[in-house]
Amino acid sequence: MKKWLTYQLRKLTRPKVVHCGDVTLYIGDLADTSYARSIYRGSHECEELEVIRRHLRPEDRVLEFGSGIGLITVTCCQVVGSENVVTYEANPAMEPLLRKTFSLNGLAPDLRMKMVSINSGQEKFYVSDRFVVSSQFNHQSRADELSVSSDAFQDVVRDVQPTFLVMDIEGSEVDLADESIDLGCITKICVEVHPNIVGDEPTSRFIQSLLNRGFRLELSSSKGDVLFFQRATAEPVAQLRAA
Repeated sequence: MKKWLTYQLRKLTRPKVVHCGDVTLYIGDLADTSYARSIYRGSHECEELEVIRRHLRPEDRVLEFGSGIGLITVTCCQVVGSENVVTYEANPAMEPLLRKTFSLNGLAPDLRMKMVSINSGQEKFYVSDRFVVSSQFNHQSRADELSVSSDAFQDVVRDVQPTFLVMDIEGSEVDLADESIDLGCITKICVEVHPNIVGDEPTSRFIQSLLNRGFRLELSSSKGDVLFFQRATAEPVAQLRAA
């Protein structure tokens, strides 16, 4: 009984609004989950944050696949402005948290509650109680299957014309190994790869496809499964926008 009361007290006192540097996050009921510890400690998505802070420039235009709780989204908005950030999130449960977080930070990026995949239409999406591992791949023992609307990678890139692509989509990044998808407007990519979900071979093919399309892997800016790619002969962003 004492342990139960202690647990309930901790639940009541866990803050639902968390400050991570200059970003204010509304995490709602996620405050009651074990994963919230990484948010409170400030270690959530720290590798991606390091890449963004080092390489994102005010003149960039950002396309993000996998908004999560909005930490990376808000950080990008603070650098380039909300009008230059488009972010996709497939998990419908994250929308109220994201909207609240954007409001708390006085920002309004273009949030699209959809998946991204090779083709547009309806796709299966598996929602886990651990929001960070929800995916189009059913790799969790307990996950709810949803049917969600999906936009095609090529259509999105053509529409948004990003210069900086950010991806954390739990294995779906390997779909971009299809070299028919034109990434010509993109000069920088920050991606978390997931060989634990899709395997080493598909992950290797994805990395090789980016190298084939003129990107180089910046090892000095990569850490663990978070990789940073930059075009070997990147044109100035202003020139790309004018083209």
